[in-house]
Parts: sequence; C-alpha cells; structure tokens
Amino acid sequence: MTVTSAQLDDTRQLFAQLRCRAGATRDPEVRQRLLRRASVLLEALGSPGGASGGARRGHIYPQHLTGREIDVLAVVGIGATNSEAAERLGVTTETVKGYLRTAMHKLQATNRYSAVQSARQHRFIP
Repeated sequence: MTVTSAQLDDTRQLFAQLRCRAGATRDPEVRQRLLRRASVLLEALGSPGGASGGARRGHIYPQHLTGREIDVLAVVGIGATNSEAAERLGVTTETVKGYLRTAMHKLQATNRYSAVQSARQHRFIP
C-alpha cells in the first residue's frame, strides 16, 4: 500500500486528535474505544516496530513510552508548540515539557524533532 504525503499528514492529525480525546474523557469505555481506533490507524501504516518488533542486529530499541509521552509526541509531531500541545492535552506547558524530556531520554534523542522521528521509526506514532 502506497500512502501519499497528504494521506500521511491526515493520518497523523487524526491519530493526535484521537489520542487527545482519549486522554480528555473520563469514561473508560470511550477512552479504550478511541485508543483502539488510534492503534488501527498506526497498524494500517505498516507493521509495528518498537520493543515488540524484535531486535535487529546492532539496533537498540527504546524503553517503553507511556501513553502520555506518546500523546505529547503525536501532537508535537503535527507541528504543535509546547503551549499548543498543553492546550490540546489539557495539561500545563511544564507538564508537556516534562513528558517530552522523558520521551527524549527514552528515545535517546537530543531534541524534539529527533524524538518525533525516532518515535515514528519505532512506530509509536504515525
């Protein structure tokens, strides 16, 4: 399956929206349904990598990312600033910075751009 750049952008937007809404709802059933739909989008783009994808020679996989770290990376990955991500996720800017720092450490990234790229490579986000 060939995915166009526009389709990939749309998928990333939808994935981020689903993750944000899942984090904002108090209904556990609705949250799980939204997270499942986000997972379906991710799976549709290809086989998952990350820790469950099996080791390749010479390749180090990152530690497990938490749901909120994935949420932050998904929103930052569509171009949101820290303050915009905070607004979309219903948290403070400092909380976003904390999640981003932790995700960067786990992904062995030196900046937010490389963290997003690594998260995409490991199929944590589209």
